[in-house]
Amino acid sequence: MLNFNLKLLFLYCVILGGWSLFLPYTLGCGVILCSGFVVYKRHNLSIPDLIFMGAFLLNLWYVTASEGNVRQHDYYNFVMHADYILKNNFFWDKPINYLSSVFFQPPLWGFFTAFVAKVCMAFGASQANGIDTVRFFSLFCISGCGILFWRLMGEFKFSLNIKIWTFLYFCFLPINGLAANWVNNDSVTYFLMMMIIIKGYQWYLNPEWKKTLCCAGLLAVVGEIKFSGLMVLPVLGIWGLLRLIQAKNKFSTKLWGQFLIIGLGALLGFGWGFFLLYYHFPLVPPPLDNVIQNMEGYTIGDRLFSFEHLKIPFIDITNGVLEPNVWLALLKTSLFGEWAWNGLIWGYLLYILGLISVLYMLSAAFGLFEYKIDEDGSFNLACLVAVFAVLIPWCKFWMDYPFFSSTEFRYIMILQPFALVWMANFADRKSLPKVVKYTLASGIILMIIARFMLYLNTI
Repeated sequence: MLNFNLKLLFLYCVILGGWSLFLPYTLGCGVILCSGFVVYKRHNLSIPDLIFMGAFLLNLWYVTASEGNVRQHDYYNFVMHADYILKNNFFWDKPINYLSSVFFQPPLWGFFTAFVAKVCMAFGASQANGIDTVRFFSLFCISGCGILFWRLMGEFKFSLNIKIWTFLYFCFLPINGLAANWVNNDSVTYFLMMMIIIKGYQWYLNPEWKKTLCCAGLLAVVGEIKFSGLMVLPVLGIWGLLRLIQAKNKFSTKLWGQFLIIGLGALLGFGWGFFLLYYHFPLVPPPLDNVIQNMEGYTIGDRLFSFEHLKIPFIDITNGVLEPNVWLALLKTSLFGEWAWNGLIWGYLLYILGLISVLYMLSAAFGLFEYKIDEDGSFNLACLVAVFAVLIPWCKFWMDYPFFSSTEFRYIMILQPFALVWMANFADRKSLPKVVKYTLASGIILMIIARFMLYLNTI
């Protein structure tokens, strides 16, 4: 039982964000809030609660110590976007005339960032600090994904130990710490995509109108924040197809009406994309620092099979240390981002653990064809569809735009919950030897320690 909920978490993060503007004790405030929660729930505090709070405080420490414009992606794009909206008073005073450098970004996150900055400025904060405060909403989104993942695990009949260890792994994944500090739209996109997955699966199990409207609304919102948020549509599509196959009345007005509403939600989500296509603007322009990140000198073979940097854990694009192998680039950016960290020994340990995790994930993937995750195997099929729905556009992306930033793990983060579910199912159903289970559990503990030590040495 996880006693935390999204409303309570959002309130936490709003308080912490406001606190951070005027007092330098944000982390202390977070400890006080979590301690208060422990005291309040002392009689029914669960292990998942303790795991969640530990991960939340670790991410909060990183956010507080890193401040704005530290290990960020697309930072200046969103600063410019929010600044332009603020200077035009949210376009009440002047007509919309977006900067050409931010045309490709759907407008909703820029408006939200500008709104947060405006509220903070009303209390005396600078515009720059106001924009950076949006990081606390990213902290909410990443931590909220932990709550959503626990709910997702509750849909399956895994043993409690498997659920707890998988939840521990999910909450402390290194990429989550980085994403908790981002000013850009990746964290909120990830959160909304996870919400769509859970609501979509619940709709499949019980296709109510409320869940239909929720899925449609989430699709409309996530698309107006980032186009790649719509990559979950094929997963919804496969659940819709299965629901149609199982329906006694294939021409049910209710079912086809629900399909129509979800489809309209997706169309609304891609509304900004239609605008860009109509005016012949690129959906994804090349990175501004393409000289640093240019990978055109590598062949497709190099990018798929080159292992020249296998022994190097960190990527440091500012110093020209790039990872040509796209698969290793995914792993390294999921652990460290695109930056070098202090604490090389801990970096190597985390890197080795990451390689082991990948091997286990790939081995467990074969269990998708053997062990049903849910009663009818629909989630197994959803996992397979998700892999292709995400990886195929991602492969086309880095081939069309041969820059290192195109290969980063943040573009396929949504595969995390799917992969962890099938890994948990494999561990639960395969009856692995105890030594293997103890090794996997020890690896998770070592991962948490290594991540903590990297932060301690770097921030």
